[in-house]
Amino acid sequence: MNRKEGIIVTIVVLATFVTGVFASASASQVLNVFVTNFPKTHLGQEPSSLVTLRCQGSPVIARELFCTRSHSDGTTPENFTVPVGSVLVVTDVSWRIDGGRGYAGNSTIFTIELRQQLSNHRSLVFISYQVADVDGVAFKDEHLTTGFVVSPGVTIMAPSALSALVMLYGYLVKTG
Repeated sequence: MNRKEGIIVTIVVLATFVTGVFASASASQVLNVFVTNFPKTHLGQEPSSLVTLRCQGSPVIARELFCTRSHSDGTTPENFTVPVGSVLVVTDVSWRIDGGRGYAGNSTIFTIELRQQLSNHRSLVFISYQVADVDGVAFKDEHLTTGFVVSPGVTIMAPSALSALVMLYGYLVKTG
């Protein structure tokens, strides 16, 4: 194929592609796709529904995680409870346990359980494993395939809550 034929073939291919794209969808349909998908996050949720929680052991109740919600505008974190009429879907968990140098090389199993209010019944919803480094610190980021749901009035528990720092990431969904 000579240069002139190559140029003609390129023009024909480009013209076919461009007319095919515009013929397959009207301009308003293309615009609707961009406008309707714009306000959603990578999780398909409204940005305002996203939740970032920083949790540590409760100074009052053993094993209970005390969580504060971080805000994107930098305002002071607030104590967090799942609002009535919503559930929290946790999609990612980052955890860190510092056992000290004597803990170096030890296996660490970190779990999260949910306890119903006014009950001692607990449900295991998360389990993770890591070996502590030379300083005795075990740390892991987990991206959950399906996540887990926390309802209003439920307490989040962790066996090693007093020595743990836990970050929970997810979003709120209205149930009513």
